Amino acid sequence: MSVEPSAAGTSLAYLHSSGLRAPRVTPARAFEVARDHFRRGDRLDMAALATELGIGRATLYRWTGDRERLLADILISEFDAIAARLEERTAGAGIERIERGVASFIELIAAASAIRALLCNEGDAGLRLLTLPSSRVRRRFVQVLTAVIAEEEETGAYRPPAPAESLAEGIVVIGERFLHHGGDPDLNPDPATAIQMIHLLLRSQ
Repeated sequence: MSVEPSAAGTSLAYLHSSGLRAPRVTPARAFEVARDHFRRGDRLDMAALATELGIGRATLYRWTGDRERLLADILISEFDAIAARLEERTAGAGIERIERGVASFIELIAAASAIRALLCNEGDAGLRLLTLPSSRVRRRFVQVLTAVIAEEEETGAYRPPAPAESLAEGIVVIGERFLHHGGDPDLNPDPATAIQMIHLLLRSQ
């Protein structure tokens, strides 16, 4: 027989961790819960999220911004985490290191069920969130790639055929075309072709 422990005399940390008391709702907690929904492939519903957290919608919007901003923040945090892990794990230097890191990133994104669910749930709006030139998510892609290429150039390990930012832009364009071009599941994702095209771009002279 399962018996829940009494809350009397127990610490607040234990109550929270045991599920006897809900964790204190904070902006960080709101973000974590929203991100959990994204990772499960759920469509983000701000009203339902506010109810789940036990706060008003006005408070939620004050903490997270509107729905599009929250989705963009979640995507950026997920992509930044992947990039950080790959930076630690990708060995080598120069063009080989860039190619391995980019290839691993593309393969992970192509296999990400949460991204496929986002495109399915959001349709054109989800595609714009990822690919529109003014999108914060897309700008972050270009920024991170530019820094990676520039770092290898500065060490003398790689002589890029174009400015780092231009190459980064080209890599993102190729990724968009072969990972989620038009959101058509019959055409995409095609990570192998994307990786091949990026290989040619990085080595062009």
